[in-house]
Amino acid sequence: MKRNKKIYHDIKPILKKPILPAIVLIFTVIVGTLGYYILWIDDYNVTLFDAFYMTFITITTIGYGEIFPLDQTGRLLTIVVALVGISSLFFMFTIVMENLFILQINNYGRKKKMVKTVENLKNHTILIGYGRVGQLAALELLRNNEQFVVIDDDFQENDIINQKEHLLKIKGDATHDEVLIKAGIKRAKGLIIATGNPATNVFIVLGAKVLNPNLTIVARCDEHESIEKLKRAGANQIVNPFSIGGQRLAHYIINPNVIDFVETNFGNGEEKFNIENIKIPKDSIWNKQTLKEMNIREQTGVTILAIKRDDKTILNPSADFSVNYGDEFLAFGTLKDLQKLERMLLMTK
Repeated sequence: MKRNKKIYHDIKPILKKPILPAIVLIFTVIVGTLGYYILWIDDYNVTLFDAFYMTFITITTIGYGEIFPLDQTGRLLTIVVALVGISSLFFMFTIVMENLFILQINNYGRKKKMVKTVENLKNHTILIGYGRVGQLAALELLRNNEQFVVIDDDFQENDIINQKEHLLKIKGDATHDEVLIKAGIKRAKGLIIATGNPATNVFIVLGAKVLNPNLTIVARCDEHESIEKLKRAGANQIVNPFSIGGQRLAHYIINPNVIDFVETNFGNGEEKFNIENIKIPKDSIWNKQTLKEMNIREQTGVTILAIKRDDKTILNPSADFSVNYGDEFLAFGTLKDLQKLERMLLMTK
């Protein structure tokens, strides 16, 4: 059923193109049927089906002969029905076949382009599972301009993301290494596992860690019993969508003003606030500089909430804190201000 919907979605534009010859063909059938019926009604015991049958065998060139004898007018009608009907049928068939051929060429071109694009991706994210949770994750990645590839063994038609986005999709079983390699897992920075099967998720984590030990893996887990298994397999973060949803519902009662503030002021608009990780790159001019010397607040409008160095996180760092290469700022500000900070940190010696 799903496959039939996909086929219909692909050929729907093609079916619209031969409308004119189809209308001419239908009109010819109606005229032919009525014409033969009027010519025969006075002399023979004719039915509308007889007249339609005569029209049908004329247009399709089956050539069984005349059902009832035709005079000169009748034979002239047959010539017109044959010429117009056969031409319309042939023209309609040609348009459909031409567009089916073009569709195949375009599909091949899109697949080839997609493969090429995926092959050129670096530091991207791989999203496994494109159900309701996976689609919402993809939507958030799109909003944040993240490069990502989606893997699923059965893409649905009820996609909440506009098809014009042209997502990079790979159809396949993510438990197979060749599918992950095809998605560029060895060059990826992160893996999001959004499938609802805990056993499958553990298997994917194990395979992914072998292919790319440095990969950051965020895994969905609907069952509390499977959390430890995913951690032992190598997942960096484990998310239970039902737990998050339940906590959010409760917080609307417990802290409604806080939730309202977050939803109103945090988001993806230019004037909305965000919290982002920004890393100090190699050769930055700010190495060994203190936060006071950097004067981040005045230059960018961004507030530094914390700094992560190795495995240690320094909350609310003081003004005399000296930064080093590789430090990660947990920065709070608008998208515009965060971009200013990113440009500032990219300044090299």
